[in-house]
Amino acid sequence: MSTALEAVWQSIRKELNFLWAAHARHGLDGCMCLYTETSQDVWRAKEGGLRFWFGPQQVEEALSFIQTHYNNGELPNSPLLLNPMVHEKIGEDHYRPLGSGIFWSTGFALGIAQMTSDQHERPQEIGVLCSHFHRGDIKTAGLKMLGVADAPLMPLGDEMAVDGCRALYELSNIQSDLYWNAYLLSGLNYLCMHGLFQHPGFDALLPENLQHLPPEELVGHITIPVQKVLDCALCFTSYDREHILYKHFGQDPAKIEHNNRFYDLCARDLHLFDRTGPMRKGSEETFHFVVPGYIPKGAVTLLAAAGGTGKSSVAHHLCVLASMDWREDEQPMWLGQPVNKDSCNGICIYFSGEDGPAIVNARNQLFDPEGRALRLQFHRTEFQDRDMTFSEYLRGLQKMPEIGICVIDPARKFLNGNEDSSEAVSEFFEAIEEFAIRKQCAMIVVHHLQKGANPKSARDVLNELRGSQVFIDRPRAVIGMYRDEKYTVVGLAKTNIPPSLGMILDERIFVRNPKNLQLLWLPGEQGVRRDTLTPEELEQLELEAFKRDLETLQQQK
Repeated sequence: MSTALEAVWQSIRKELNFLWAAHARHGLDGCMCLYTETSQDVWRAKEGGLRFWFGPQQVEEALSFIQTHYNNGELPNSPLLLNPMVHEKIGEDHYRPLGSGIFWSTGFALGIAQMTSDQHERPQEIGVLCSHFHRGDIKTAGLKMLGVADAPLMPLGDEMAVDGCRALYELSNIQSDLYWNAYLLSGLNYLCMHGLFQHPGFDALLPENLQHLPPEELVGHITIPVQKVLDCALCFTSYDREHILYKHFGQDPAKIEHNNRFYDLCARDLHLFDRTGPMRKGSEETFHFVVPGYIPKGAVTLLAAAGGTGKSSVAHHLCVLASMDWREDEQPMWLGQPVNKDSCNGICIYFSGEDGPAIVNARNQLFDPEGRALRLQFHRTEFQDRDMTFSEYLRGLQKMPEIGICVIDPARKFLNGNEDSSEAVSEFFEAIEEFAIRKQCAMIVVHHLQKGANPKSARDVLNELRGSQVFIDRPRAVIGMYRDEKYTVVGLAKTNIPPSLGMILDERIFVRNPKNLQLLWLPGEQGVRRDTLTPEELEQLELEAFKRDLETLQQQK
């Protein structure tokens, strides 16, 4: 026997054992049927009307039956189709369908039809196994589609399909209605009225990292709810079988009527649709924080202070905290606020433009004496030696799958130009904003104040920033730090984030611990400088306003 034919039999053996494992997950035990049609109208088999019933223990007998009629692939032959439904034998030649642990479909590109990438994408992205049929030299002549069901599926209609079969066919949008419910074994050539089709091998359906698993384990990794397929097919057909609408509107059947109505009202223009009402693009987005009240994700925060205030130590300390894998019973704190451990997964990046390795390592030892900050990555300005801009260097870092925090300390060391140039600073912010949004990380930029600056409040810090006005305009938040004798005061100089999201509007007063350079927040009222109204004061004002409005209304009556 040739090596090529031996590979075919191995593929079919693996496929049949896989199908039985999928049925067994739901307690389905009985027989499947290999068969040829009695007529030559659709499938051109040398011998019509063949039937071979076999159970999970008769896979080798089934394989022998296939070999007998396949004629080693030479025409004329009788390649057997499979009815993958499990049947119960109830008489000498009578079988009753019980159900199936899989759903399947076949789509052929007929005549001059060409397969498109989206036809493969839609079933595959929801977890259905699918890969191309071949027809001669054409390697994309259709799709074999197979799903492992999360529940047993009952026979439908003529007992040649179950829920999900027709939905798969509709979802692929391959127009070959004669063939949609047929199950073709991988490796065999099937001659039909539209040509000779072959699916190359069962492994072509499987993810490479799962191909080595035994069938019983394999089916557990790729089970999907059949309802998901039904929902996706309904959405696709309801959106006029337009892939762009299917991807744009999503796969929730409950939103079909709503989406179609407003799509029509917007002259079937997606650009206008995306700007309409509660379904507009970005309407569900909200701020998430690495440090609630101070540091948002997906945005730029400026940390500004005069030299010697400790801003580099504060930024470095946050990077260290965010790059540790904390136990469930531990809660890291920064500037008196809890660090959101769930928002700090992945690598934390620290760009040190002024402090060399000796200073960085010394601070690192103070902040992390046990060496737990395993996800902290340091960079300097070495990219300049590669004749690269900082923007180009950042784009290269985007390949990392997850980034929690990126600190740039200080801004002027990474500008491609002068910090007084609005063009240079704007270009810098374009790059770091794109990075923050794409990676959904917290971007923190450390920045200096003008020489001789002596701010008396966090808001004064905003007026003392060095360089272009862009440093004020572009950040989502600006944290100001300043010294007040032995104290360090920290507060938001600017925020474009609503106070209702918990922004810390009052200044906090700290003392620095020289042993570890960490800021200790003073307790109680002595640790807060308040220039905002308390919730209780606001509530009292609202109550008084309500009383005045009520009195006015009564007088008018």
